[in-house]
Amino acid sequence: MDEVVIGTYEGFLLGYSLRTENDVKRLKQTFATHSHTASVRCISIAGKFLASGGTDDKVVVIDLKTRKEHTVLMQHDGTINSVAFTHGGTHLLTGSDDGSIVVTRTGNWQIEKIWKKAHGGQPVTAIAVHPSDKMALSIGGDKTLRTWNLIKGRPAFTMNLTSKGVSLPTEIKFSPGGDRFSLLSQQTVDIWTISKAGIEKRISCNSKPTSVQWTNDERIFVGLENGNIITLNVTDSEALTYKGHKQRVKCLYYENNTMFSASSSGELKAWSVKDEKLHETCTSNASCRVTCITLNRQNHLVKKEETDKEESVEGGVQNDDDVESDASENQNIEKKISLKRKPGAFVTICYGDDDENAKPSTIAPNKKSKKRKRNKKTNNKIE
Repeated sequence: MDEVVIGTYEGFLLGYSLRTENDVKRLKQTFATHSHTASVRCISIAGKFLASGGTDDKVVVIDLKTRKEHTVLMQHDGTINSVAFTHGGTHLLTGSDDGSIVVTRTGNWQIEKIWKKAHGGQPVTAIAVHPSDKMALSIGGDKTLRTWNLIKGRPAFTMNLTSKGVSLPTEIKFSPGGDRFSLLSQQTVDIWTISKAGIEKRISCNSKPTSVQWTNDERIFVGLENGNIITLNVTDSEALTYKGHKQRVKCLYYENNTMFSASSSGELKAWSVKDEKLHETCTSNASCRVTCITLNRQNHLVKKEETDKEESVEGGVQNDDDVESDASENQNIEKKISLKRKPGAFVTICYGDDDENAKPSTIAPNKKSKKRKRNKKTNNKIE
Protein backbone atom coordinates (compact mmCIF):
# COMPACT_ATOMS: atom_id res chain seq x y z
CA MET A 1 0.00 0.00 0.00
CA ASP A 2 1.17 3.51 -0.77
CA GLU A 3 2.36 5.73 2.02
CA VAL A 4 0.91 9.09 3.02
CA VAL A 5 3.38 11.73 4.21
CA ILE A 6 2.22 14.82 6.11
CA GLY A 7 4.03 17.93 7.27
CA THR A 8 3.19 19.54 10.60
CA TYR A 9 3.34 22.92 12.25
CA GLU A 10 5.71 21.47 14.88
CA GLY A 11 8.35 20.67 12.25
CA PHE A 12 7.72 16.92 11.98
CA LEU A 13 7.32 14.81 8.85
CA LEU A 14 5.08 11.80 9.53
CA GLY A 15 4.35 8.78 7.34
CA TYR A 16 1.21 6.63 7.45
CA SER A 17 0.25 3.55 5.45
CA LEU A 18 -3.27 2.23 4.93
CA ARG A 19 -3.20 -1.42 5.98
CA THR A 20 -5.81 -4.13 6.44
CA GLU A 21 -5.65 -5.99 9.77
CA ASN A 22 -8.34 -8.58 10.59
CA ASP A 23 -10.48 -7.28 7.70
CA VAL A 24 -10.32 -3.79 9.18
CA LYS A 25 -8.44 -0.95 7.47
CA ARG A 26 -6.22 1.16 9.66
CA LEU A 27 -3.77 4.02 9.26
CA LYS A 28 -0.50 2.87 10.79
CA GLN A 29 2.43 5.20 11.32
CA THR A 30 5.55 4.15 9.42
CA PHE A 31 8.14 6.83 10.19
CA ALA A 32 8.69 10.22 11.81
CA THR A 33 11.49 12.73 11.26
CA HIS A 34 12.26 16.13 12.76
CA SER A 35 14.56 17.67 10.15
CA HIS A 36 13.09 21.17 10.40
CA THR A 37 13.56 23.53 13.30
CA ALA A 38 10.28 25.34 12.50
CA SER A 39 6.94 24.55 10.88
CA VAL A 40 6.77 22.67 7.57
CA ARG A 41 4.91 24.62 4.89
CA CYS A 42 5.08 22.40 1.79
CA ILE A 43 6.20 18.94 0.66
CA SER A 44 6.65 17.16 -2.67
CA ILE A 45 7.75 13.65 -3.69
CA ALA A 46 9.35 12.34 -6.88
CA GLY A 47 10.73 8.82 -6.98
CA LYS A 48 12.64 8.12 -3.79
CA PHE A 49 13.18 11.77 -2.85
CA LEU A 50 10.99 13.81 -0.51
CA ALA A 51 11.51 17.59 -0.48
CA SER A 52 10.05 19.73 2.30
CA GLY A 53 10.22 23.45 2.86
CA GLY A 54 9.51 25.40 6.03
CA THR A 55 9.76 28.67 7.90
CA ASP A 56 13.40 27.89 8.79
CA ASP A 57 14.40 29.05 5.26
CA LYS A 58 15.69 25.65 4.12
CA VAL A 59 14.64 22.80 1.87
CA VAL A 60 15.32 19.34 3.30
CA VAL A 61 15.64 16.40 0.87
CA ILE A 62 15.06 12.96 2.41
CA ASP A 63 15.82 9.58 0.82
CA LEU A 64 12.66 7.57 1.44
CA LYS A 65 14.43 4.23 0.92
CA THR A 66 16.94 4.76 3.70
CA ARG A 67 14.67 7.12 5.69
CA LYS A 68 17.64 9.44 6.14
CA GLU A 69 18.38 13.04 5.28
CA HIS A 70 19.97 13.20 1.83
CA THR A 71 20.84 16.89 1.49
CA VAL A 72 19.78 20.36 2.63
CA LEU A 73 19.32 23.25 0.19
CA MET A 74 20.04 26.71 1.61
CA GLN A 75 19.28 28.80 -1.48
CA HIS A 76 16.55 31.07 -0.09
CA ASP A 77 16.52 33.87 2.45
CA GLY A 78 12.89 33.52 3.47
CA THR A 79 10.12 31.09 4.30
CA ILE A 80 9.74 28.33 1.71
CA ASN A 81 6.12 28.51 0.54
CA SER A 82 6.19 25.98 -2.29
CA VAL A 83 8.27 23.01 -3.46
CA ALA A 84 7.36 21.13 -6.64
CA PHE A 85 9.19 18.33 -8.44
CA THR A 86 8.75 17.94 -12.16
CA HIS A 87 6.74 14.84 -13.02
CA GLY A 88 9.85 13.23 -14.50
CA GLY A 89 11.71 13.90 -11.25
CA THR A 90 14.61 15.66 -12.98
CA HIS A 91 14.23 19.10 -11.38
CA LEU A 92 12.91 20.74 -8.22
CA LEU A 93 11.24 24.17 -8.21
CA THR A 94 11.14 26.14 -4.97
CA GLY A 95 9.48 29.46 -4.18
CA SER A 96 10.07 31.65 -1.14
CA ASP A 97 9.13 34.84 0.67
CA ASP A 98 12.32 36.41 -0.69
CA GLY A 99 10.54 36.63 -4.06
CA SER A 100 12.74 34.15 -5.93
CA ILE A 101 12.11 30.87 -7.74
CA VAL A 102 15.03 28.45 -7.85
CA VAL A 103 15.27 25.49 -10.25
CA THR A 104 17.58 22.73 -8.94
CA ARG A 105 18.65 19.60 -10.81
CA THR A 106 18.08 16.41 -8.85
CA GLY A 107 21.03 14.07 -8.64
CA ASN A 108 23.90 16.52 -8.24
CA TRP A 109 21.56 19.12 -6.63
CA GLN A 110 23.12 22.00 -8.50
CA ILE A 111 21.25 25.21 -9.26
CA GLU A 112 20.29 25.51 -12.92
CA LYS A 113 18.19 28.68 -12.86
CA ILE A 114 17.29 31.47 -10.45
CA TRP A 115 14.54 34.01 -11.04
CA LYS A 116 15.40 36.47 -8.27
CA LYS A 117 12.37 38.71 -8.75
CA ALA A 118 9.85 36.25 -10.07
CA HIS A 119 6.90 38.35 -8.87
CA GLY A 120 8.45 41.79 -8.74
CA GLY A 121 10.17 41.12 -5.44
CA GLN A 122 6.94 40.03 -3.74
CA PRO A 123 6.67 36.59 -2.03
CA VAL A 124 6.05 33.53 -4.20
CA THR A 125 3.07 31.74 -2.64
CA ALA A 126 2.47 28.69 -4.89
CA ILE A 127 4.00 26.82 -7.84
CA ALA A 128 2.40 24.16 -10.05
CA VAL A 129 4.19 22.15 -12.77
CA HIS A 130 2.26 21.09 -15.88
CA PRO A 131 2.01 17.29 -16.44
CA SER A 132 4.07 17.69 -19.64
CA ASP A 133 6.97 19.27 -17.64
CA LYS A 134 7.21 21.96 -20.32
CA MET A 135 5.73 24.82 -18.30
CA ALA A 136 4.95 25.90 -14.75
CA LEU A 137 2.56 28.40 -13.18
CA SER A 138 3.19 30.54 -10.13
CA ILE A 139 1.23 33.05 -8.06
CA GLY A 140 2.64 35.66 -5.73
CA GLY A 141 2.10 38.70 -3.59
CA ASP A 142 1.88 40.98 -6.60
CA LYS A 143 -1.51 39.35 -7.46
CA THR A 144 -0.30 38.07 -10.81
CA LEU A 145 -0.30 34.67 -12.49
CA ARG A 146 2.98 33.99 -14.25
CA THR A 147 3.81 31.28 -16.77
CA TRP A 148 7.35 29.89 -16.97
CA ASN A 149 8.83 28.11 -19.97
CA LEU A 150 10.77 25.21 -18.46
CA ILE A 151 12.35 24.21 -21.78
CA LYS A 152 13.99 27.58 -22.47
CA GLY A 153 14.20 28.55 -18.81
CA ARG A 154 12.54 31.95 -19.04
CA PRO A 155 9.19 33.62 -18.25
CA ALA A 156 6.49 33.31 -20.90
CA PHE A 157 3.72 35.75 -19.94
CA THR A 158 2.09 37.47 -16.97
CA MET A 159 -1.61 37.91 -16.17
CA ASN A 160 -3.04 40.39 -13.70
CA LEU A 161 -5.51 38.49 -11.50
CA THR A 162 -7.14 41.63 -10.13
CA SER A 163 -8.61 42.34 -13.57
CA LYS A 164 -10.16 38.84 -13.48
CA GLY A 165 -11.79 39.44 -10.09
CA VAL A 166 -9.38 37.19 -8.17
CA SER A 167 -8.04 38.55 -4.89
CA LEU A 168 -5.35 37.01 -2.67
CA PRO A 169 -4.89 33.65 -4.44
CA THR A 170 -3.55 30.91 -2.16
CA GLU A 171 -3.32 27.66 -4.17
CA ILE A 172 -2.98 26.50 -7.76
CA LYS A 173 -3.29 22.92 -9.08
CA PHE A 174 -3.43 21.30 -12.51
CA SER A 175 -5.95 18.69 -13.57
CA PRO A 176 -4.52 15.23 -14.47
CA GLY A 177 -4.84 15.97 -18.20
CA GLY A 178 -3.29 19.42 -17.86
CA ASP A 179 -5.90 21.40 -19.82
CA ARG A 180 -7.50 22.85 -16.69
CA PHE A 181 -6.20 24.23 -13.40
CA SER A 182 -7.88 25.48 -10.24
CA LEU A 183 -7.15 28.70 -8.41
CA LEU A 184 -8.23 29.36 -4.81
CA SER A 185 -9.07 32.79 -3.47
CA GLN A 186 -11.03 34.18 -0.51
CA GLN A 187 -14.50 32.69 -1.11
CA THR A 188 -14.31 31.24 -4.61
CA VAL A 189 -12.73 28.42 -6.59
CA ASP A 190 -11.95 29.38 -10.18
CA ILE A 191 -11.55 26.75 -12.91
CA TRP A 192 -9.28 27.98 -15.67
CA THR A 193 -8.83 26.50 -19.14
CA ILE A 194 -5.43 26.75 -20.81
CA SER A 195 -6.84 26.38 -24.32
CA LYS A 196 -9.13 29.39 -23.76
CA ALA A 197 -6.68 31.23 -21.47
CA GLY A 198 -9.45 32.31 -19.14
CA ILE A 199 -11.88 31.36 -16.40
CA GLU A 200 -14.24 28.58 -17.39
CA LYS A 201 -16.23 28.39 -14.16
CA ARG A 202 -16.36 30.23 -10.84
CA ILE A 203 -17.60 28.35 -7.75
CA SER A 204 -18.74 30.40 -4.77
CA CYS A 205 -18.54 28.66 -1.38
CA ASN A 206 -20.36 29.42 1.87
CA SER A 207 -17.06 28.97 3.71
CA LYS A 208 -13.48 29.76 2.79
CA PRO A 209 -11.97 27.04 0.55
CA THR A 210 -8.64 25.72 1.85
CA SER A 211 -7.64 22.95 -0.58
CA VAL A 212 -8.64 21.52 -3.97
CA GLN A 213 -7.96 18.03 -5.32
CA TRP A 214 -8.68 16.80 -8.85
CA THR A 215 -9.86 13.20 -9.30
CA ASN A 216 -10.11 13.45 -13.09
CA ASP A 217 -10.36 16.20 -15.69
CA GLU A 218 -14.03 16.84 -14.82
CA ARG A 219 -14.45 16.37 -11.05
CA ILE A 220 -12.90 18.14 -8.07
CA PHE A 221 -13.05 17.88 -4.28
CA VAL A 222 -12.86 21.07 -2.21
CA GLY A 223 -12.03 21.25 1.49
CA LEU A 224 -13.63 24.11 3.43
CA GLU A 225 -12.73 26.01 6.57
CA ASN A 226 -15.88 24.79 8.38
CA GLY A 227 -14.71 21.15 8.07
CA ASN A 228 -16.93 20.14 5.15
CA ILE A 229 -15.78 18.54 1.90
CA ILE A 230 -17.72 19.26 -1.27
CA THR A 231 -17.45 17.51 -4.62
CA LEU A 232 -18.79 18.70 -7.92
CA ASN A 233 -18.41 18.32 -11.66
CA VAL A 234 -16.93 21.17 -13.64
CA THR A 235 -19.72 21.03 -16.22
CA ASP A 236 -22.51 20.76 -13.63
CA SER A 237 -23.62 23.17 -10.96
CA GLU A 238 -24.80 20.67 -8.32
CA ALA A 239 -22.43 19.87 -5.46
CA LEU A 240 -22.46 17.12 -2.82
CA THR A 241 -21.46 18.08 0.72
CA TYR A 242 -19.85 15.72 3.25
CA LYS A 243 -19.10 16.35 6.90
CA GLY A 244 -15.38 15.71 6.85
CA HIS A 245 -13.87 17.09 10.07
CA LYS A 246 -14.92 19.07 13.10
CA GLN A 247 -12.32 21.73 12.34
CA ARG A 248 -11.14 23.19 9.05
CA VAL A 249 -9.85 20.92 6.32
CA LYS A 250 -6.21 21.79 5.84
CA CYS A 251 -5.28 19.61 2.86
CA LEU A 252 -6.56 16.88 0.52
CA TYR A 253 -4.89 14.22 -1.63
CA TYR A 254 -6.44 11.71 -4.05
CA GLU A 255 -4.86 8.58 -5.54
CA ASN A 256 -6.13 5.13 -6.62
CA ASN A 257 -9.79 5.74 -5.68
CA THR A 258 -8.73 6.80 -2.18
CA MET A 259 -9.05 10.29 -0.75
CA PHE A 260 -6.93 11.43 2.19
CA SER A 261 -7.96 14.48 4.20
CA ALA A 262 -6.31 16.17 7.17
CA SER A 263 -7.62 18.84 9.50
CA SER A 264 -5.74 21.55 11.35
CA SER A 265 -6.33 19.64 14.62
CA GLY A 266 -4.22 16.70 13.40
CA GLU A 267 -7.04 14.37 12.40
CA LEU A 268 -6.20 12.24 9.35
CA LYS A 269 -8.93 10.37 7.46
CA ALA A 270 -8.99 7.96 4.53
CA TRP A 271 -12.02 7.87 2.22
CA SER A 272 -12.91 5.43 -0.53
CA VAL A 273 -14.29 7.08 -3.66
CA LYS A 274 -17.00 4.99 -5.37
CA ASP A 275 -19.34 6.37 -8.01
CA GLU A 276 -17.94 9.84 -7.25
CA LYS A 277 -19.10 9.56 -3.63
CA LEU A 278 -17.08 9.55 -0.42
CA HIS A 279 -17.20 6.70 2.10
CA GLU A 280 -15.13 7.02 5.27
CA THR A 281 -12.68 4.12 5.67
CA CYS A 282 -10.64 4.87 8.78
CA THR A 283 -9.25 7.71 10.85
CA SER A 284 -6.17 8.49 12.90
CA ASN A 285 -4.78 11.36 14.94
CA ALA A 286 -1.29 12.71 14.34
CA SER A 287 -1.28 14.72 17.61
CA CYS A 288 0.16 17.61 15.59
CA ARG A 289 -1.27 20.42 13.51
CA VAL A 290 -1.11 19.25 9.90
CA THR A 291 -0.04 21.75 7.23
CA CYS A 292 0.45 19.72 4.02
CA ILE A 293 0.09 16.22 2.59
CA THR A 294 1.41 14.10 -0.29
CA LEU A 295 1.77 10.45 -1.30
CA ASN A 296 4.81 8.18 -1.58
CA ARG A 297 4.01 5.96 -4.57
CA GLN A 298 7.32 4.05 -4.38
CA ASN A 299 6.71 2.68 -0.88
CA HIS A 300 5.31 -0.67 -2.01
CA LEU A 301 8.31 -1.23 -4.28
CA VAL A 302 10.76 -0.58 -1.46
CA LYS A 303 8.94 -2.94 0.87
CA LYS A 304 8.87 -5.64 -1.80
CA GLU A 305 12.63 -5.42 -2.26
CA GLU A 306 13.19 -5.69 1.50
CA THR A 307 10.86 -8.67 1.88
CA ASP A 308 12.48 -10.45 -1.05
CA LYS A 309 15.87 -10.09 0.61
CA GLU A 310 14.55 -11.35 3.95
CA GLU A 311 12.88 -14.36 2.35
CA SER A 312 16.03 -15.28 0.45
CA VAL A 313 18.11 -15.09 3.64
CA GLU A 314 15.71 -16.63 6.18
CA GLY A 315 13.35 -19.04 4.49
CA GLY A 316 14.61 -19.37 0.94
CA VAL A 317 14.41 -22.88 -0.61
CA GLN A 318 16.70 -23.78 -3.52
CA ASN A 319 16.27 -26.49 -6.12
CA ASP A 320 18.81 -29.29 -6.60
CA ASP A 321 19.82 -27.83 -9.95
CA ASP A 322 20.53 -24.51 -8.28
CA VAL A 323 22.63 -26.21 -5.58
CA GLU A 324 24.64 -28.15 -8.19
CA SER A 325 25.21 -25.02 -10.25
CA ASP A 326 26.33 -23.12 -7.15
CA ALA A 327 28.73 -25.95 -6.20
CA SER A 328 30.23 -26.05 -9.70
CA GLU A 329 30.65 -22.28 -9.66
CA ASN A 330 32.40 -22.47 -6.29
CA GLN A 331 34.76 -25.17 -7.61
CA ASN A 332 35.62 -23.07 -10.64
CA ILE A 333 36.30 -20.09 -8.40
CA GLU A 334 38.55 -22.19 -6.14
CA LYS A 335 40.51 -23.46 -9.15
CA LYS A 336 41.03 -19.92 -10.39
CA ILE A 337 42.20 -18.83 -6.97
CA SER A 338 44.61 -21.79 -6.68
CA LEU A 339 46.13 -20.97 -10.06
CA LYS A 340 46.88 -17.43 -9.01
CA ARG A 341 50.40 -16.76 -7.74
CA LYS A 342 50.62 -15.75 -4.12
CA PRO A 343 52.08 -12.34 -3.44
CA GLY A 344 55.69 -12.23 -2.39
CA ALA A 345 59.00 -13.62 -3.60
CA PHE A 346 58.22 -17.31 -3.01
CA VAL A 347 56.91 -19.96 -5.35
CA THR A 348 54.62 -22.71 -4.04
CA ILE A 349 55.40 -26.28 -5.10
CA CYS A 350 52.63 -28.92 -4.78
CA TYR A 351 53.33 -32.65 -4.76
CA GLY A 352 51.32 -35.39 -6.45
CA ASP A 353 47.78 -36.30 -5.52
CA ASP A 354 48.77 -39.77 -4.23
CA ASP A 355 50.24 -38.46 -1.04
CA GLU A 356 47.34 -36.77 0.72
CA ASN A 357 49.38 -35.74 3.76
CA ALA A 358 52.06 -34.12 1.70
CA LYS A 359 52.59 -30.50 2.62
CA PRO A 360 53.55 -27.85 0.14
CA SER A 361 57.00 -26.41 0.56
CA THR A 362 58.37 -23.12 -0.52
CA ILE A 363 61.78 -22.35 -1.85
CA ALA A 364 63.35 -19.11 -2.76
CA PRO A 365 64.07 -18.58 -6.42
CA ASN A 366 67.67 -18.71 -7.49
CA LYS A 367 69.21 -15.38 -7.97
CA LYS A 368 70.75 -14.84 -11.30
CA SER A 369 74.43 -14.25 -11.00
CA LYS A 370 75.55 -11.09 -12.60
CA LYS A 371 78.32 -11.55 -15.05
CA ARG A 372 80.88 -8.89 -14.99
CA LYS A 373 82.49 -8.05 -18.24
CA ARG A 374 86.18 -7.73 -18.00
CA ASN A 375 88.26 -6.14 -20.62
CA LYS A 376 90.97 -8.56 -21.51
CA LYS A 377 94.11 -7.00 -22.83
CA THR A 378 96.01 -9.03 -25.33
CA ASN A 379 99.62 -8.28 -25.95
CA ASN A 380 100.60 -8.79 -29.52
CA LYS A 381 104.16 -9.90 -29.87
CA ILE A 382 106.05 -8.57 -32.86
CA GLU A 383 108.46 -10.99 -34.14
